[in-house]
Amino acid sequence: QLGELLHRTARVRATFHDGREELSSRPYPGGGALYELELYPLVERCDGLAPGLYHYDAREHRLGLVSAPTPATRLLAEYGRRTGIMETPPQVLLLVTARFGRVTWKYESMAYALVLKHVGVLYQSLYLAATAMGLAPCALGGGNSDAFARASGIPYEQETTVGEFMLGSLSPGASASDTD
Repeated sequence: QLGELLHRTARVRATFHDGREELSSRPYPGGGALYELELYPLVERCDGLAPGLYHYDAREHRLGLVSAPTPATRLLAEYGRRTGIMETPPQVLLLVTARFGRVTWKYESMAYALVLKHVGVLYQSLYLAATAMGLAPCALGGGNSDAFARASGIPYEQETTVGEFMLGSLSPGASASDTD
């Protein structure tokens, strides 16, 4: 289900060049076709996947393990749990990051605002697909950029979290509208 959700919402459908930059087409709209957003599933409980932090390779449609559970990944899961007001960490917490260099060269002073708009567009796509699949989605407004940098090894000036999105299974007999 996680693979299907990522395929429906975030995969690279095609790539092309504009003479300066490699651009792509994905299932959600993105300003300038630059697609600066990346997805890092933080898996707590997901059939077929060991717990840990993964990166979604949108071009190849595959997950790569970034980190087995560490204090930094546990802190990220704890932020998700607290923000979601849950008793246990989310089954999967999609960490949405931005590679700012992909948009700042073109959009300069409005790049950060554009990134946040793209997060909203991606959230809507995730909500629609997850709900159609009978999953339990929930966007969050928390996070910890320092913990992500420690967990991923990526300097936060280069790429950092700009959104978090919980994903889980519905209880038997529940519907997506029960999660509102």
